[in-house]
Parts: sequence; structure tokens; C-alpha cells
Amino acid sequence: MATIKEVYEELKKMKRKGVDIGIFGESFIEMYENDQEPSTAKEVHVTFVKNKKEGGFDGKNN
Repeated sequence: MATIKEVYEELKKMKRKGVDIGIFGESFIEMYENDQEPSTAKEVHVTFVKNKKEGGFDGKNN
């Protein structure tokens, strides 16, 4: 069984030789190449508290 990288390399060889690899082959190459690019996105977690009162009439933040 082939790895994803081996399939990618074989499709690239076929494409260089002029063999029609179809839309699946083109999509596979594009997906693999996009996946190899370093990600510039960062995951962040944010909490939003709406209308938080300071103190309150009984001092319990209500």
C-alpha cells in the first residue's frame, strides 16, 4: 500500500510526462501542496462577559 507522499510523487511524475491525471489527480496534488505550506493561523480562546456589574446593591455582583 502506498503512502500519501508516494501517491503525490507518482501523480507529479505522470503529470510531467503529459499523462492526463484527471480532476482527482489535480485536486490531490493541490491538496498535498497546500497542506505542506506552514500555517500562519493561531488558535485563541476568548471569553466575553456582557453587562457584568461591579459590586451591586448587596455587593454580590448582581
